[in-house]
Amino acid sequence: MGWNRGFGLVKQERKSLSFFKIFQSAHLSSECMRAIPYNFMKNVSKKDFHYKMVIRAQWGSSWKVDISMNPRFYYMEKSGWNQFVTDNALGENEFVTFTHMGLMCFIVNIYGKNGKEIVTPRKPQTTTPFSGIKKEEDESSYKYVKKEDESMGGVELEVEKKKKAAESKTSKTTNKKSKKVVTSVEIGRGAALKNKEDEKHKPSKKKKKIKRGKVKNGVPEFKITITNSYLKFLAIPKMFEDAYIPDESKVYMIHHSEGKGSWEVLCLVRQTRTIFSSGWSRLAREYPLSVGDRCTFHLVKPTEFVLTSKKAREEITVID
Repeated sequence: MGWNRGFGLVKQERKSLSFFKIFQSAHLSSECMRAIPYNFMKNVSKKDFHYKMVIRAQWGSSWKVDISMNPRFYYMEKSGWNQFVTDNALGENEFVTFTHMGLMCFIVNIYGKNGKEIVTPRKPQTTTPFSGIKKEEDESSYKYVKKEDESMGGVELEVEKKKKAAESKTSKTTNKKSKKVVTSVEIGRGAALKNKEDEKHKPSKKKKKIKRGKVKNGVPEFKITITNSYLKFLAIPKMFEDAYIPDESKVYMIHHSEGKGSWEVLCLVRQTRTIFSSGWSRLAREYPLSVGDRCTFHLVKPTEFVLTSKKAREEITVID
């Protein structure tokens, strides 16, 4: 009788719609990982569907997650999804099933690496799995960009070193001069010269404030022509960076202008320059972008761009 009762339970669960996720540490918060399968969604009735889902574990804990839609599929929003992953300390090669109980309420079954089902709550990790991923991405991106800098910007670094050395020498000489006795006439002349220099610099500062990035129809944008190196990483123009990019590395979502795809790209902020690094080469390959293409990046949200691209025209040589 016990076996029959269990078999009946399995039969009942099989009638319910369900889908599964296999967790991989490198993509825990990616849009692909948060996607809800198309075949699942097309079988959910209009009566059952709405844009808020509830995920409930066997031990009673639950998480509310908002649902959004892009041109290709429905997906779970990061805030609720990340909370669910963190609270359950989910990691690489773990398996989770989502069984729909109606009205977008799901029962989850979590299985560890060893295939055993987890039936009691885990202790949340002190550091979230996403912070570790970001750190790894930052480090790998930094190493890659460092190599690019060594190959392309070695001369620039050498010039910077010489400039700093020259500045330190001049500062030493000025310190020595300051120890000498200066007459009141020399002080007056120095003050007058300083005022003139300040007046010269004031207009240039105003000009700099005006040219802080192009805005078209209320949307900030910048334009880039693709070179060979830009297929690997993309340097963001300094004016646009100063005006619209925060002083910390962040993941940006870049959308195809015709809705053909979206890509997560790391914006790596450094002292010398800010670049699109991890994820950019994949975007360039899948968009696809080629050398000579003229690209325009529209900042539609604080961390979202829409990318439009015009293919380079082939030069036609006319022979008389």
